[in-house]
Amino acid sequence: MDALDNPTLRKQIDTFIQQAGEDALTWVETHGLLCATAVGPVPPTGWQQICHAEEDAEVPPAVVEALASLRERIAATLGAGERVLLPCRLDPYADDEGNDLAAWCAGFMAGVFMQEESWYASDEEQMATLLLPFVLIAGLDEDPELDALWQDEKVVRQMAMGLPDLLEELFLHFHAPDAPEETDASDD
Repeated sequence: MDALDNPTLRKQIDTFIQQAGEDALTWVETHGLLCATAVGPVPPTGWQQICHAEEDAEVPPAVVEALASLRERIAATLGAGERVLLPCRLDPYADDEGNDLAAWCAGFMAGVFMQEESWYASDEEQMATLLLPFVLIAGLDEDPELDALWQDEKVVRQMAMGLPDLLEELFLHFHAPDAPEETDASDD
């Protein structure tokens, strides 16, 4: 099931994107942002404002509500153990001006950066590992080691294909209750 199959909500966001022009995130970037706010810690107040590049510009209340509703749909989909479909090809080397996997990853990381401290609070090293595919594909870090990794097309393509599963893993990391501790039966 596609969590974003509500045409009315999608149309409200598409209309906003068209009206805001270059000052708004593309649909693919917006989807990445929605996924980050759905899988991560509690989204910060006013997270929808990032959809418009101009700080002073208002995101219309209907669009704010549509974004919140779609974010909730993504969370419900992941909570039900279903896969979220990305609105772009899982090709890390495709270049489609804001409508490719790099743009989706950049939108996702925009959501992470809004509350970076919360994302890394429980285990910084584990979260850095989990977010590596997003950072690498978005091209956000100019680390020579990441540049070298980018040259390994097989590994990068595997990372890209694993992004939908990684969304579920991140969702469970932040939203699944901890498993009860096992008791040692030999202590009886």
